[in-house]
Amino acid sequence: MRLFGKKALIGEDLHDWIIENFDWVESERPSWWQMAELIRPTKEYFHAPGGHDHETALLVFEDMKRLLGTTQPIELEPLPDLPDELLHEYGRMSDTAGQYWDDAGTPLITYNPKLMRRPVVFINTLAHELIHARLSPVVDDLPGGEPAHELATDLHAIIAGFGVIQLEAAEQAGWAGYMSQASRAVALAEFMHRKAIAPEDAFAYLSKRSASWLRKALAAY
Repeated sequence: MRLFGKKALIGEDLHDWIIENFDWVESERPSWWQMAELIRPTKEYFHAPGGHDHETALLVFEDMKRLLGTTQPIELEPLPDLPDELLHEYGRMSDTAGQYWDDAGTPLITYNPKLMRRPVVFINTLAHELIHARLSPVVDDLPGGEPAHELATDLHAIIAGFGVIQLEAAEQAGWAGYMSQASRAVALAEFMHRKAIAPEDAFAYLSKRSASWLRKALAAY
């Protein structure tokens, strides 16, 4: 839904694709939609203690799998320690932050251990990679198919409830990634509208600029 006379944050084709993906999940994977809630970076959702080591990362990983209802075996391993400047290269977050590997045997997610210094960014990275695992069997069935796979992975993390975390993580990390902040905000607003979530439930966990994007997107409802 858009307000008459208001300039849309994103193009019509992109907006329609976002809506089509929401509709696809509701109709084709209703269990995903039913369990999705607005995940916030609080102890209500994440039970792992503070820490920067791999043992802590594994505990956060277990929290993430629980929140997503992931039951398949997936391993988690740290990448070699990379220079800080690589973490800010536009369009290379899948290379430097984390990757999903499913060539043979048990799927593997790798992550940059420096991300443990920024919990919201780390959680967002795990969400993206775990959504890869979720979508892997249905890539060709999704609106946009294989060519939109990476973009769809970001979007489906939002559809799974990680919109606040993704919007804020992109702001904290200083990168745009596969979706723009405008398109993230539109997707998060759509999620909140469909789930009847009060705006304050999201704004309390967003920085000023992230909240501004969401406020503009919510104005269309």
